[in-house]
Amino acid sequence: MCDTTFTFGQRGSHYFQSPSRREYTRLPNKLTTLLTSAQLQEVHHVALGFEDSFLLTYRDKHGRDHIESQNLPPELTTFLYATNPRGRLTRNIPALRLALGPYNASFLIHDSASYIWLNLPPTLLSALQARIKDGVWLDRPRIVALGADSNFLLITEGHAAIWDLGCYTMLSRMLEYSRTQARGIADVAGVALHAYRYECFIAQAVNGAVVSENVPVHEGAGVAGMKEAVLKDVKEVEERAKGAERRAREKEVVRRRLEGAARRESVHGGQGGERGEVKEVFRAKGRGIRLSLSLSVSTGLAGSFSKMLG
Repeated sequence: MCDTTFTFGQRGSHYFQSPSRREYTRLPNKLTTLLTSAQLQEVHHVALGFEDSFLLTYRDKHGRDHIESQNLPPELTTFLYATNPRGRLTRNIPALRLALGPYNASFLIHDSASYIWLNLPPTLLSALQARIKDGVWLDRPRIVALGADSNFLLITEGHAAIWDLGCYTMLSRMLEYSRTQARGIADVAGVALHAYRYECFIAQAVNGAVVSENVPVHEGAGVAGMKEAVLKDVKEVEERAKGAERRAREKEVVRRRLEGAARRESVHGGQGGERGEVKEVFRAKGRGIRLSLSLSVSTGLAGSFSKMLG
């Protein structure tokens, strides 16, 4: 799975992002300026709201994390820009995630530890409160989406799912179907609801498939481009993970053979009381490359191989 962002604004705006592609339209001028700045290196999160309101978190080319926002509710702004006695921001900026409801009248924001919400639907509020004890998450939100007419979706890190999606019936049926499958709700990687348009949503599966419904015509091309990009990005992430696992297994095989050679040398040295020599040839195959190791191991050198292999 790869990191993606999908968010809709009230004035026909959207921002979509995956590792290889970025699509946006009709963004607030300030946000467009920030996104096109030469100082910006990595976008952590974007949330679009009512009129020209937004949240942007990002890392600059010097490795510093930043929060930028516009016209958000004052309670939310206070939370975002809270500082410690030294004047430094206290939030875990890369982990910040914001869900805005219609007209910014409701919201939920959280990072790895802190959270605040306002005017949430009662069922969602009860579900969140049941997963907090003494101010600490027992099961953190993984996906939170706020939609039209108090509709919502909550999926936790433990894959508990609670929703009221009467205005997004296609998505509701998809979630019900996911529950019947082998991996269940764990297969749902992300969901974005359009808070100002009934039945409009984007959902992403762990395998990279992206599904959308009732997206405005002027945003259709952007969604289509993201579907191809996300699928490609997920496959590349999976291939890199498989390659890393394969290299780790190959390294472990070589390490164990070297340790075996060292133990045999120790036995030979103990029997004769003299310096002994054992020559071992190992062959490992990986990525079609044949690797031969010819090692001369003498008594007293066994301990060095573990250090060499880290």
